[in-house]
Amino acid sequence: MEIFEEVLGSISGGRVLDIATLEGRFVQILIEKLKDFSEIIGIDLNERAIENARDAFNQENVQFIVMDAERLDFEDESFDTVCISASLHHLANIEWVLAETKRVLKPGGHFILAEMHREAQSDAERTTTYLHQWAAEVDSALGRLHNSTFTRQELVDYVVAIGLSKVEFYDVVDEDPVTKDETRIKQIEDVIDMIIQRAEETSNFKEFLERGEILRKRLHEVGALSEPILIAVGEK
Repeated sequence: MEIFEEVLGSISGGRVLDIATLEGRFVQILIEKLKDFSEIIGIDLNERAIENARDAFNQENVQFIVMDAERLDFEDESFDTVCISASLHHLANIEWVLAETKRVLKPGGHFILAEMHREAQSDAERTTTYLHQWAAEVDSALGRLHNSTFTRQELVDYVVAIGLSKVEFYDVVDEDPVTKDETRIKQIEDVIDMIIQRAEETSNFKEFLERGEILRKRLHEVGALSEPILIAVGEK
């Protein structure tokens, strides 16, 4: 996304921590878009995801560690930049994680949040929002931590509560005019099938299946665009 060039291109990352990195998707963006950096560390509790990230990245100054975001095993003020991307709604104790984030961030260091929200404006955006909400409910029924996405204002409130300075917010919307691209639809149908398969283990599979097929029909009728994203950047 060009927005990341605008947001990250002027930031010298220094020592960077990416919280809830999963397989390092945002780490790749940081590598490509930051003005420069000395080291990037991605942490996540998902051991398989961390193993995949280690296999995917082959840079001496990029590493991945299995670690709980609520109990960061780093000293106070030990990072120049701390990031959380597309993961806030997967956290059990958001306020505590954000407090840990601030603890390990150096004075003058940058905090970066990139998170989708549910205030879609177009029918095609709402397709993806509904899909995400449905997936979150299936995961929750399976005992997995996956909350629904937040409103934009809720995200703003979380960032403001950290107590940063020079906070700036950027709104990102998918402006692709092709909402019914065949490749995109096939990819989303594959996701729908994967979630239906996952839902077979729940006690209310029939309801989840019906909703999945409704989403499939909607996908073909109005197409799909990515959920809107809010990016926030502030300094400690």
